[in-house]
Amino acid sequence: MTFSRRLSSIAALVLLAGLTLSACGDEDKGESAPKSVSSARTTDKDLDAESFFTTLIEAQEKAGSAHAEMTVGVGGQSIKADGDAEFGKNFADTSMSMDMDMGSAGPATMKMVLVDGVFYMNLGQMTKGKYAKIDLTDEDNPVGKQFGQLAEQMDPSKQLEQFKNAVTSFKKKGEPTKLDGVDAQPYEIVLDTSKLDALSDLPGGAGANIPKTITYVMYLGSDDLLRRMEFDIAGTKMTMDYSKWGEPVDVKAPPASEVTDQDLSKLMGSATASS
Repeated sequence: MTFSRRLSSIAALVLLAGLTLSACGDEDKGESAPKSVSSARTTDKDLDAESFFTTLIEAQEKAGSAHAEMTVGVGGQSIKADGDAEFGKNFADTSMSMDMDMGSAGPATMKMVLVDGVFYMNLGQMTKGKYAKIDLTDEDNPVGKQFGQLAEQMDPSKQLEQFKNAVTSFKKKGEPTKLDGVDAQPYEIVLDTSKLDALSDLPGGAGANIPKTITYVMYLGSDDLLRRMEFDIAGTKMTMDYSKWGEPVDVKAPPASEVTDQDLSKLMGSATASS
């Protein structure tokens, strides 16, 4: 896999992991104090697939924001990232920022920002230390079109319905684990990928390598909030840990002086051409 294809695929997976299971947020984003996080369940209720996702969405909607730390294993290399996200009613209202240590897989650090439906990527020397801008609503731009197709699938209500319909297996997996100071019950969830539109729209040719099923292990805290998510797609293993639920998040677009007019479609040409 060429670097440009790998880069495009990794960026797409970051978007997918950060937003696919993210719930709608509170419309009032002007608060400076942490939002109220849902209280712990009064009983250790048994959840089926439908009630699991409904419970998860409702808790995340109340929290509205989270911090995430991610580890990606690809091609024998380990990539680490961390960032913050604020969840809106759809992808245009959702914002996130993430710094990724690429190790030997690419530029030393890759920075990504999603705000107001625009995706910014700073690829170090490749973008001269500035952010390349990808308007996810611009269908005339091949990169924007591909990432935009993915983003369109990230409406939380649509994704919730898709996930419910795609579940082929749902079960508890072992005993609760202490994560972020909370007892978190792991659940193993197997999904039929043919029923997940977002996966078929992955840029960088990643969609062609998606298996028929994907197994997620999701750790649901006693407060109904997601504390960890693990999955493996086409040999790319990802673990995402969530914390600081409900704490203030302020994601802003990079200032104009830090944005380059470099055409990212040329930089990632081989990725877009092969998808």
